[in-house]
Amino acid sequence: MRNWGVRIALFALMLPFAVGDATARKLKKEELIALHLKSIGENAVRKNRVAQGTGTMDIRVGGQGNLNGRAMLLSEGDKLRTALIFNHVQYPKETLIRNGDQLDIAYITTGVRSQLGTVLWENFPRLVQEGLYAGVLSTDWALLKLKDKRARIRYRGLKTFEGRKLHEVDYKPRKKVRYRVRLYFEPETYRHVASKYRIVVPRSAMRGLTNISSGGGAPVGSGGGITPGNRTVSNSQSSLLGQIGGPGAGDDPTTRSTVELTERFSEFKQVDGLTLPHHYQITLNVDANTGFVGHWAMQLERMSHDRQIAPKAFVIP
Repeated sequence: MRNWGVRIALFALMLPFAVGDATARKLKKEELIALHLKSIGENAVRKNRVAQGTGTMDIRVGGQGNLNGRAMLLSEGDKLRTALIFNHVQYPKETLIRNGDQLDIAYITTGVRSQLGTVLWENFPRLVQEGLYAGVLSTDWALLKLKDKRARIRYRGLKTFEGRKLHEVDYKPRKKVRYRVRLYFEPETYRHVASKYRIVVPRSAMRGLTNISSGGGAPVGSGGGITPGNRTVSNSQSSLLGQIGGPGAGDDPTTRSTVELTERFSEFKQVDGLTLPHHYQITLNVDANTGFVGHWAMQLERMSHDRQIAPKAFVIP
């Protein structure tokens, strides 16, 4: 791992000669990473990043409902704050704060996290601290600092991911984790377009994912309907967070569930000389034993760099 920086630098010098046929052949891992970093742009390491736009939450299986609101992403060095702000009585916002190795995922109601928050907190906290979460939108994006991360990388070639042929990479953090991390890159552009995290756990480990919406209800100051952002949903349709794991979910310790968290990045645009995604979606999929599929997304409309961010933005409560 000590030679990573030198190898990537050498491949970067060779890129003008290699790019022409790289999409049609198997690459060395150092070559793929160099091509990926080149796809971001010169001076990819920035002091900080501020992005704002709209956010959505959509539950498809294991519950029903959707919300619209505002989205925000702040990143500075190894600090990150993401927020989806819905202003709903049962789901006011989804907030994650990373400050170095410290992590906080806020409760959405007293003592209860959302399904996404619970899975990140219980199963995948290290991927946030590793700089994997939010991909290139994070100023601590893991592949910008491989030498420091001391992760193990294995290039697996072109694989089919959701119907597309993409370069696939196994990523193993220096600190051992129980889940699998796979990163995906477009063969034409070498942009990072997806990450997939997978873990198998006993059903009893899903205990934190409970139905908190049985009472319905509307935000303070609203009428009879729920009005998240610019969208109205009737109270009869407001089962926003369904039950994961039913009665007796933990009774059989041999029954296990597969939990998959997938990040997708699209709508790449130029900002301050960098090519960055402006659509960021997270999908949580828990297998048929428990049955849950939910999507959280950010449509980023404004993005800038090297601004002053108040230190309190990254304070862990």
